[in-house]
Amino acid sequence: MKILSRKNYIFFIAAIFLLPNLFVMALGIESFPYTQAPMFGHYIDSNTKLYLLKFEGHTADGSVDLVDYYGKSELRFIRHFFSKVYGSSDYFTPFSGRVLEDEERFHERLTLFFDSYQKFLWEEYQLKFDSIEVKIAQVDSERNIVRDYRPFGTYNCASKEYKVIMD
Repeated sequence: MKILSRKNYIFFIAAIFLLPNLFVMALGIESFPYTQAPMFGHYIDSNTKLYLLKFEGHTADGSVDLVDYYGKSELRFIRHFFSKVYGSSDYFTPFSGRVLEDEERFHERLTLFFDSYQKFLWEEYQLKFDSIEVKIAQVDSERNIVRDYRPFGTYNCASKEYKVIMD
């Protein structure tokens, strides 16, 4: 049997292109040309508003910036929060594949996320909070803050309720 027969040659060439992509998909690497991000999901121009999020834990004694307590990179944590938990602000989005749903399902996802996150914070860092606040800041294309952080939503840890804060 010839190792480089025409049939084996085709599989060899396919493997050269597919195996790196499978590796990247498994590890979640965000680097061109190996990425899982939908690069052409929607158009961004100079008028598109860009934002950064951060989480803060609050107790009677004060607040803690939770950026160092995400358990993964800030980029991956925030992407997970928006794509899997909060969802898009658009009626239909190619990122989630779902149309806007009822408010009950939205709050179920947020409760599950924040309950899991609280458990993680306690188990990994022995941190416990009365509430966790999500803050948002508008930035330019270089991630320089254009409009400072302001509250976006608050999760009450005792009542397990998330309250959207409208500007």
